Amino acid sequence: MKPRTTSRRNLKLTVQYDGTSFHGWQRQPNTRTVEGVLEEALCGLCAEQVLLEGASRTDQGVHSRGQVANFHIDSPIPTNRFGAALNGRLPTDVRISDVEEESPDFHARFLAQGKHYRYLLDRRPVSGVFLSRYALHCPGPLDAQAMKAAAAYFVGEHDFVSFQCASGNPCDSTVRTVYGVLVEEKGDLMIIDVWGKSFLYKMVRTMVGTLLEVGRGKRRPEEIRDCLEARDRRSSGTTVEGRGLCLVSVYYDKALLLKAMPAKRPLKRPLQEGHSLFP
Repeated sequence: MKPRTTSRRNLKLTVQYDGTSFHGWQRQPNTRTVEGVLEEALCGLCAEQVLLEGASRTDQGVHSRGQVANFHIDSPIPTNRFGAALNGRLPTDVRISDVEEESPDFHARFLAQGKHYRYLLDRRPVSGVFLSRYALHCPGPLDAQAMKAAAAYFVGEHDFVSFQCASGNPCDSTVRTVYGVLVEEKGDLMIIDVWGKSFLYKMVRTMVGTLLEVGRGKRRPEEIRDCLEARDRRSSGTTVEGRGLCLVSVYYDKALLLKAMPAKRPLKRPLQEGHSLFP
């Protein structure tokens, strides 16, 4: 391995992955994780020790179309060739979609201004084979209007401790800001988009699980407000599976984030299983 120097390049990766066969993003000993697979490939490519800094620590089974990570290296491999060279060393369930050289102080996690997550629900009586990795099978009727009304209560700055999984890492504050939640129906699919500054452990999946209880008539929309005020995990709904969740984008400019999340954004063409909606 090459020794570290003081004039190292800082590269930013945009990463796509199918989270089905990974135990989440963060490296763990003797466990297949996205970060671990990427670091192994980077060390082999650059012939030096590489440590990644990811923008989001996605959980087991969660996918990504726009995860961002950065790392410092001495390697002279040109930036415009780096992605192809790295993809050649990666398994097919991880791909680098973009590589940029950033300033030395860029940090993928600490400088992120917001994230966009999307959750897919497959409401068909029999789950689709080609959708089963990326959507939660949820047959039966759902009251979309009630779910939309409930989703509005999440928007704003709140203490989201009621929606944090108890096994999450302790943090200084459980107050988070959600910029928008959009519930859309597209045929047999329901799409729930969430934009926020940052999120607690399994917070989005618990928000979706609680919205599902509203859709099934087990809760009234205004009970979301009660859950937030209770500051008690027992007051909110179940935490849905990771398979339906995808990290769509990480934003480093808040203005671009807000521009990307109009209150209503109908798709311009019919939704099909090959649509860009999917990871």
